[in-house]
Parts: sequence; C-alpha cells; structure tokens
Amino acid sequence: MRKCLDSILAQTFQDYECLLIDDGSKDNSPAICDEYAAKDSRFTAYHKPNGGLSDARNYGIERAQGDYTIFFDPDDWVDADCLTDMYAKAQETDADMVMCDLYYNDPYRQSYCKQEPTSLDHNDVLKDLIVGKVYGFTVTKLIRRSLYQLYDLHYPLGMYGCEDQYTMCKLLKNEIKIAYLPKAYYHYMHFGSETQSRRYDENTYQHDVRIRDMFVELLYNTPYKLLAYEKKSFAIFYRAFHFGSQMYTSRSFKERFSTYQLDLSNEMKLMKLLYGISQKGHYQFAWSIFLVLFQMKQIVKRINSHRV
Repeated sequence: MRKCLDSILAQTFQDYECLLIDDGSKDNSPAICDEYAAKDSRFTAYHKPNGGLSDARNYGIERAQGDYTIFFDPDDWVDADCLTDMYAKAQETDADMVMCDLYYNDPYRQSYCKQEPTSLDHNDVLKDLIVGKVYGFTVTKLIRRSLYQLYDLHYPLGMYGCEDQYTMCKLLKNEIKIAYLPKAYYHYMHFGSETQSRRYDENTYQHDVRIRDMFVELLYNTPYKLLAYEKKSFAIFYRAFHFGSQMYTSRSFKERFSTYQLDLSNEMKLMKLLYGISQKGHYQFAWSIFLVLFQMKQIVKRINSHRV
C-alpha cells in the first residue's frame, strides 16, 4: 500500500486530490491512510464500514471534486508521468474518457498489455470491452467526473469481479468522446492464481450466473446482447473448471456444463481439449492434467526470473 501511495505522491502532475477510502479495513490500512493524509494536504482519508469494492468506489465518486477521476488499487503502483500525460491528452482532445495501456505484473515478470480499441467510436469500444480486447479496468481510464451523474453511473453492489466492466459498459452505451494513449503507466499486480486454490462453491456459481443475467439485461437493447451471454457463459465455465475441483465430481461437472456452447476460438489447442473432455464427463482427469502443467509453468517462470 505504501508503494502505491508513494507512486501517487511522485506524480509530476500536481493539481490533483487523492481520496483514500478505508472500507472497514481490519489491518493497518486505516493508520496508513491517516499518515498520508497528514503528510500531504491533497490526500484525504475516509473511514467507513465495510461495503465492498463497489460501495467504496461509489463513496469516493460522491465526494470527488476534480474534473476527471481515475481509480488506483492499493496493491498496485503507477508511473510518475501517468496523470500528466493522461490529463494532457484529455485537454488536447476534449475527451470524456482517456484510455491507456498497462503493465501486468506477477511475482516473476512484467508484461505489456496493449489496450488499443478497434476505433474510438463508443459502440466499437463497448464491443471490445465485451469480447475482452479491452479490459474493463478503470485504473487505465481517466473519466470525466460529471458523466457519473449525467448517466446515473454506480458501481453495482454485490458484484465481485466485473464491477468495472459492468460500469464501463453502461457508460459506453452513450455517445461519449474517447481518446487513446498508446503508453502504459499502471502496474497491475496479479497474485491470485499462484496456487490455483481460489474459493469456489455453489454461491460462486450462482453469483456468476447472476452476473451474466445483469450483463444481458444491461445490453438487451444493443446488438451485443447475445455476445454478452456467450462471453459470460464462458466466464462461468472458466471459473468452474479452474477453481471448482473441490466441488465438482466429473459427473456433476458434466451434468451442469455439458450443454454449454463455448466459443473456444481464442483458446490454446490443449485447453480446448481439456475443456472438451471435461464437458464429456472427465473433469477431474482434465483438471489434474491442467494442474500439473500449471505447476510446471510456475517452476519455469521462477527459474527464468532468477536468471534475469
């Protein structure tokens, strides 16, 4: 968290406010927020009962005063010229939203993730968001603050994992002016798949189904309703395959997912095979093969990181 806040302090752009939303944290985060608020007048700490990520973001938007907003997560960090460059692009183009690339970091390496949309038309960006060509992350998007009120944008309570994507889809249904900056500033830290042991249970599945229904309802009057259904159905299947090994037997996995029509055009041949045989009643076997390959890949990444 200190690394994140120090990277904000180091911004070459000076005229900003930084709202630190303590969402009922039970560790040392509230004290760190107060420390930085005392250190710099541009930082303000807010302490509220835990309400989840969406509630914290809505809370911050309601109290923000700047012309533009951007979110940073406490376990990531950002390069010093981020706000300078993105705000300059917004001023140059009079954009409602400025998008940029990002760095994807894990404990072993850093990769560059290009986020260039098909075009700057809001409909094309909306489609890119649904198919995954452009990520829903708001950490790479400078957004005119007035749009939240103009289009009644709120991050959805009770949704975990797609809050940003959902809210950006709602925004992009409108004819807004978009600019793209082909440079990465934000370092997104990824830890979660190290052990392939994320929690998964029946509530997870029901939550994922509810997310799919919400996206379909949101995009019902657009050309992308069916596309959203297909992509979110694959997301349901993907999470179940990768994290449901303690819940599903091969038989129960087949009963639930054998009828799923999956678009696997962007998947590697091996994963297509493993997904296919899991749908046919061999889930535990397919997942065991995947786990071995995943662990081997992690070992190779560790070895390569020590060589650098």
